[in-house]
Amino acid sequence: MRVLAAAAAAMCFCAPSFSDSSTYPQPLADALAMGYAAPEDAFWRFTMRVSMNNAVMDVRFDGAQADGEDWTLLSPASPDVLPEELSGMWAEMNTPDDPDDAGNGRRLSVGSGGGLFFSPETAQMIAGDVQLAAGGGYTFRPDLDPDSDEAESMAEHLNGEIALASSGHVERIRIFAPASFKPNPAARIHEFEMVMDFQSVEGLPAPVMTSMSTVVDVSALFQRQQQNVRFDFSDVEYVEP
Repeated sequence: MRVLAAAAAAMCFCAPSFSDSSTYPQPLADALAMGYAAPEDAFWRFTMRVSMNNAVMDVRFDGAQADGEDWTLLSPASPDVLPEELSGMWAEMNTPDDPDDAGNGRRLSVGSGGGLFFSPETAQMIAGDVQLAAGGGYTFRPDLDPDSDEAESMAEHLNGEIALASSGHVERIRIFAPASFKPNPAARIHEFEMVMDFQSVEGLPAPVMTSMSTVVDVSALFQRQQQNVRFDFSDVEYVEP
């Protein structure tokens, strides 16, 4: 179950192919240009609430601390009372990164190159076919990893929506499956949705992610699994030496 949520998030944060946003309507092109890639020596501090199905835990991240010691459990009082899914996630948070990985332990990798920022890589998820939406905002064709056959089979079944704030920045990105589909002969995805919300914060160079949620309902190997995960970020601090 926990792996499903991680996979759903990863599919939307892999390296998409480049699309020239300058050809998009001017308000959207300007919003996408607000992305910011955090430098390697920058780090974050924030509080994160993880809601997984009916379970909740609150944690604090401090990127100035050593890798493997940068997360603090705020609630519940002890990891011993965490349900299985959250217990596994907590264990992963406290496991130092593999030195062979490209990631940096001082920086959260939610937004690929930007941490919590709306980043240039996040902007490239808007791959084309941009249209004005009837209720405001835009619809678009999302692009997952073009080098992955599995991601390509997913992408052709997904739609995208993007909303802009009154101040002009990207406020929400939603990627979803409008109908159930089979990414391969052995599996059926009954429901897929990922939503990212961003907010402009005074003093920071780009909008910051305030929440990310994924909903996955999939049948595979004669089993049906459902996962509903939400991450809410607050008390965000960003330090760039």
